[in-house]
Amino acid sequence: MALASSEGVAALERVVLPSKKQEPWRFTRLDDLWRCAPTRELADDAAPLAPSDLEPWLPADDEPVAVLVDGVVDAALSKNLGFSSDRKSWVGSIRDAPPDVLKVMGPLHASLPEVVKEESIPQRVSLGGGALCGLNAACAPDAVVVWVADDADALAVADAARANAPDRVESDAACVRAHVVHARRRAKGAQHARTVISTGAGANAAVRESFVGFTKLDRFSALTNARTTCKVGAGATLTHVLDGNEAEQAHIHHATAVCARDGAFQSRTLSDAGALSRVCVDCDVAGAGAYFDFSGVQLGGSDQNLDLRTALTHSSPDADSAQDIRNVAAENARLVFKGRIDVPQLGQRTNADQLCRSLVLDDGAAVDAMPSLEIVADDVKCTHGATVADLDEESIFYLESRGLARADARALLIKAFCFELVQKTDDMLPRGTLDRLDAKLLEFEERQKNRRGRYSSI
Repeated sequence: MALASSEGVAALERVVLPSKKQEPWRFTRLDDLWRCAPTRELADDAAPLAPSDLEPWLPADDEPVAVLVDGVVDAALSKNLGFSSDRKSWVGSIRDAPPDVLKVMGPLHASLPEVVKEESIPQRVSLGGGALCGLNAACAPDAVVVWVADDADALAVADAARANAPDRVESDAACVRAHVVHARRRAKGAQHARTVISTGAGANAAVRESFVGFTKLDRFSALTNARTTCKVGAGATLTHVLDGNEAEQAHIHHATAVCARDGAFQSRTLSDAGALSRVCVDCDVAGAGAYFDFSGVQLGGSDQNLDLRTALTHSSPDADSAQDIRNVAAENARLVFKGRIDVPQLGQRTNADQLCRSLVLDDGAAVDAMPSLEIVADDVKCTHGATVADLDEESIFYLESRGLARADARALLIKAFCFELVQKTDDMLPRGTLDRLDAKLLEFEERQKNRRGRYSSI
């Protein structure tokens, strides 16, 4: 509690707790969330982790890895923390951050944009995360900092190229890659995970966050309440990957990002493990020429409730965005996507696309897809759409004509549907995650041999 934020405590006194009467929480099973007792202390009931336990979630290359055990950075399990050899990046606990890094990251860590936004916009367009983000700020025992310095040379080269090129020009700076593994050792209670990322002007960074449970959990006995704050400098590129591996529990994650001019924020989300999962990504394209690229995959079976939310504000002109979401729902799972693109008067010449495609494999499964646009600017090109369907019969017939059994054809199409997006960042995903996705898809494959839904494309 040494890092407890007075702003977080104050926010808890002002912001209303989630309830079914609030539009942002109408499709989330709140009874299951409160069963996890968000304020309950972690019980010290598990053996210490060994380095070998973490191997499936570590990168093959010699890249920085920050391992948090029950919310606190464990230096013994982490690798290559501190400054890089060229001193252009720093990764580690905020407690150990040097003064020049803390000068940038301290205010970013202390900020609560989720609460500020919730208090300033109508509830119908809010993500509703103010209370849980305030709880995270008040209770997070540590924070991982990923800081990447400005790259003036790369920025100058990119700016010169942009002056003569009609299309987007990304920084050619070397990519700084970092991995954050949030490990749950204790079986019960609430874990408040905190990550802060700053990519300097002209720089290029990729950060992967994985959430892993190492003890067998009673259903809904544990909660992970995570928060990530990102800052993307002018002409910089940041790729952020969220990967949830925790089964049988509730997982709530709020990620916010602000992009300066010509900056690019590439967000990737994989949700398939939690009994209750809710991931919210909020991005402000605050600089002219900035870019937001989002890909999300949700795989739900049993009675899982997986909820994915995006909120994008095009508050500057000449900016682009693209969102691609894939849902696969089986058995009695309920999957939700609600995305919002806001283009105020300042967002002239915005180019924004948002598409959610869903497969419903069983009659007991359900998908709620709600893409939306609110446009005030008069010179824009924006699209949004959603489809909910079973697999395409023509595609199945094509594969059957090539010798595949019907169940095998369906399984192959399901995997292709998901991995088209997964492959965008599979170089950042650890072996443990890829094995888990394969296992989940194998479960779906086995089910296709006996059952299938009656949906057709709408």
